Amino acid sequence: MLDNTHPNFYHPKQNYTIWRYMDFTKLLSLLEDKSLFFSRSDKFEDPYEGAWTKPSIDSLKERFSKGELPKKILERFIETIELEKTRMFINCWFISENESAAMWDLYLQSPEGIAIKSDHEALSKAIEKSKLIGRTSMVKYINYDTTYIPTGNLFFPFLHKRSSFSHEKELRAIFWSEEDINKSHFNNDQTFLNLDIEPTELIKEIYVSPRAPKWFGELVGKVLSRYELNIPIIKSGLYERPIY
Repeated sequence: MLDNTHPNFYHPKQNYTIWRYMDFTKLLSLLEDKSLFFSRSDKFEDPYEGAWTKPSIDSLKERFSKGELPKKILERFIETIELEKTRMFINCWFISENESAAMWDLYLQSPEGIAIKSDHEALSKAIEKSKLIGRTSMVKYINYDTTYIPTGNLFFPFLHKRSSFSHEKELRAIFWSEEDINKSHFNNDQTFLNLDIEPTELIKEIYVSPRAPKWFGELVGKVLSRYELNIPIIKSGLYERPIY
C-alpha cells in the first residue's frame, strides 16, 4: 500500500527518473526472486543514518534543564533513536535524467555491473501492490551541527543526510515495521525486507557498465532471455571517444 500523504515526507513533485547501480549478483537476485531489496537502516554504513542533529538534541536537553521535560521522557527519546533504526527498512535510488560516472565508481566493485533505470511512478506502483504501508521521499541534505530537525516525528531522521552525501541525490522508499498491521511480515531478527515486483513493470532499461567487457553485456542479454524478459539493454558509452 502506498501512502504518500504523510506531511513530513519530501514527496517528489514530478515523475523523476531514478537509478540503482549494482553488481551482477544483485541483478540475478532481483530477477530470480522478483523482489526489491530493502535493508534495515542500522545496517547502512553511514553512522549518522537515522540520527538526530545536534541542535535537535540540545533543544531537548535545554527543555529538561528548564524543567519543561521530565528526565524519563528525555531518556526514553534517546533510547528510541537506536530502536527505530531497527524498524525502518529502506531502498535507495539515485535521481537523475542521465547515468552518473560517480555512481558507477561508487557502487560497483568491478567492471561487471549494471544500472537499473526506472522512474518514481513505477516504483510507487510496486509499493502500492504491497500489503504493507510504504512511502517514498527525497532526501534532504543538511549540516548536522547547525540544522534543527523537529523532534515530533520519528520519520524525520531517516529523511535527512549530511551535506557530504548530497552527490547521491537520493530518493528513498521506506517501510516502518510498526505499521505492519497483522504483525506477520517482520520479526526482531529481520535485517531486510523483499518487496515483490514485476521486473518488466519496474525496470525501464538496463545499462551495462561503461568499463564492462563485451562478453559481460552479452551475458546480461542471455540472462534476460532466460527469464523471458523484454527489457532494453544499453551499453554505456560514457567513456567512448568523441566523434568529430
